[in-house]
Amino acid sequence: MNAELSELASHCIRCGFCLESCPTFLVTGEETESPRGRIYLARGSLEGRLDWRQAAPHLDACLGCRGCETACPSGVQYGQIVELAREEIAARRAAPGLRLLLGMLTRPGVLRRLGALGRRLPGARMPRILGLLFSNEPPVAGLPVAQWSGMLPPLDETLLMPITGQAFILDGCAMGSLFPRVQEASARLLRRVGLAPKRLASGCCGALHAHSGYVAQGAAMARRVLARLPENDVLVATAAGCGSWLKEQAHGKRRVLDLSELLHENGLGEALKKAPGYWAVATYHDACHLAHAQGIRSQPRELITAIPGLTLLPMPESDLCCGSGGISNLTHPSQAVALQTRKLENAQATGASLLIQGNPGCHLWLAPAAKARGLTVLHTAEALEAAFIGLEWFCDGAKQTAEAERT
Repeated sequence: MNAELSELASHCIRCGFCLESCPTFLVTGEETESPRGRIYLARGSLEGRLDWRQAAPHLDACLGCRGCETACPSGVQYGQIVELAREEIAARRAAPGLRLLLGMLTRPGVLRRLGALGRRLPGARMPRILGLLFSNEPPVAGLPVAQWSGMLPPLDETLLMPITGQAFILDGCAMGSLFPRVQEASARLLRRVGLAPKRLASGCCGALHAHSGYVAQGAAMARRVLARLPENDVLVATAAGCGSWLKEQAHGKRRVLDLSELLHENGLGEALKKAPGYWAVATYHDACHLAHAQGIRSQPRELITAIPGLTLLPMPESDLCCGSGGISNLTHPSQAVALQTRKLENAQATGASLLIQGNPGCHLWLAPAAKARGLTVLHTAEALEAAFIGLEWFCDGAKQTAEAERT
């Protein structure tokens, strides 16, 4: 028996506080699609009262958002429970489709090619045959679209504060391949608070593998990433899921920080108050692994609120999962669409034109559907750097603007 899983699962007292915080329960209303229902299925399978094959579909459908951990009065570590339960399932079944998907999504070179293809074929869906390898439903997610890179105006070093240290930005899989503009904006913001930005092109951190049940493989990948970080330096995560996983694998050592966390600590808020700013109405979506796993909620909001001219409006259910859930929008498309619609309706109800968030999965999943509703999705780094150089650099038409400025 898996003693660790048994011990963690035993802490659930089945009180039900988790139910209203669980996106899959809100969508289905079914006990088996709730945290306490899944814990019951895992315990039953572990103790031999159920078969893991019975539990698998319900554990597979979990988004891993960890909203239940925020709601739980008993401190149940549900994130670890579902990872260990999926590890038990993975050991008992072949999943070539899932392994193929993980192999594609965690290789920067593959993502760069997909992102370039998505840019040439805007709105193109994932191939149906590929989607059916890991789901019983046809795919609804589009091909990822890579951002244009190398387009922001040069920084004037004479106007910046002296460098007092350095920080390494994690490129990982998606951020370096699909979001070069976010990474560039992050580097500029670090420089604005006196930190010399460095890039850590380390490859995949293993978060998606761990969340999919390949925990040992994910932990080994995380160790390789952390081993490449100089001992006394900090690693800056611009992806909430990667930051959460690497923090856990650093075992309490303060080696990994979210970008908003580090910028907030180093006084960006004061610098923003003196920036030109821009006039806009925005709302903020809490990426699950930022709010629930890392407990980072106030820092990005305080920084965004410091932008002159910008109005930040609260969004209902801001910390409810948008449906992306790592790879859930690929493995459970209809569930993901229901949550995407709910998120965008809540965002639209605020009257905002900008939807700010801090995770690549959320960004890729929300942006195309948000655009159809008149909303522009920005990473927190983009929204903050725009306060210094202008919002036009980060919205539609920014490439044309950059090219016009250069000629």
